Amino acid sequence: MKPRTPTTLAVALRIFFAEHLPLSKGLSPNTVKSYRDAIVLLLRFLAEHHGCDVVDLDIHHLGPDELVAFLDHLESDRGNGTSSRNARLAAVRSFARYFAASHPESLEVCQRLLAVPVKRGPTRTVDYLEGDEFRAMFDAASKSLRDGALLLTLLNTGARVSELLGICVADLELERPLQVHLFGKGRKERLCPLWPRTADALRALLEQTGPAPSSRDRVFRNARGEPLTRFGVRYILRKYARLAQDSSASLSRKSVHPHKLRHTAAVQLLQAGVDLVTISQWLGHVSVETTNRYLVVDLEAKRAALEKARPFMEPAPELTKWRTDASVLAWLESL
Repeated sequence: MKPRTPTTLAVALRIFFAEHLPLSKGLSPNTVKSYRDAIVLLLRFLAEHHGCDVVDLDIHHLGPDELVAFLDHLESDRGNGTSSRNARLAAVRSFARYFAASHPESLEVCQRLLAVPVKRGPTRTVDYLEGDEFRAMFDAASKSLRDGALLLTLLNTGARVSELLGICVADLELERPLQVHLFGKGRKERLCPLWPRTADALRALLEQTGPAPSSRDRVFRNARGEPLTRFGVRYILRKYARLAQDSSASLSRKSVHPHKLRHTAAVQLLQAGVDLVTISQWLGHVSVETTNRYLVVDLEAKRAALEKARPFMEPAPELTKWRTDASVLAWLESL
């Protein structure tokens, strides 16, 4: 049997993932995997939509109508939210830009693919933990060196869960200057200073687990000595949120997850008077615009503003004092 000739689409996809994304664009492996998952879903949808095998697909099978139908399929059939839909669209757009540059004869169809707009979704309020809520969780975790150190590290650094799980023993500097080396999204690195209390907790944890200071062993590991997973961290946080509800009843109304600790760290810095640029660098944001959303979630600032503002039907005390000041009334009547 004569071997099947790869389609133009197949060849382009191979080069896109093997060379363009990791080498030309320098994207991280996690980003490449995210793009891969989006394209796999798209190819399966197109094959079913056109009634053919995936190996038979070519660029003419993908137009703006098919792309919109795919995005609708993600929401209606797979239950994806707006952010997931837009993330999948970003992957397809990236491929369309690459394909247009390498195959100019398909420029028109690529331009039409790029014209498919992102979907605007609802703006959700950024939720975070109040000080008493975090303290209640930390007190509940006080019997576990690992879990106490994990909570303090999340609050101290505002690290993403992937950054937390990637911390190796060699990334910690537990003698002055106290700091941790974090590896963030897109292969970005940053140093984050540590509170003495966080450094003490991490030092106690390492004394218990025993890895060498220069070790590339992960700091946070499970009972089997294996690196914790993001699901393990989520389980730990939910566990202590549940145990702490007796001390802080408001935790029963909150879904506690790793990113909520990141939000909590950002709001804590904001309340301490730290400027947005510093907070942006602390959290590893690409743009300070991402950090601006924390300006609208500082409840303490809102409560302070509420104390200064009163309903129009309730005059401020300093404006009504003269009405009950007998000396002022007496003086006016004597005129």
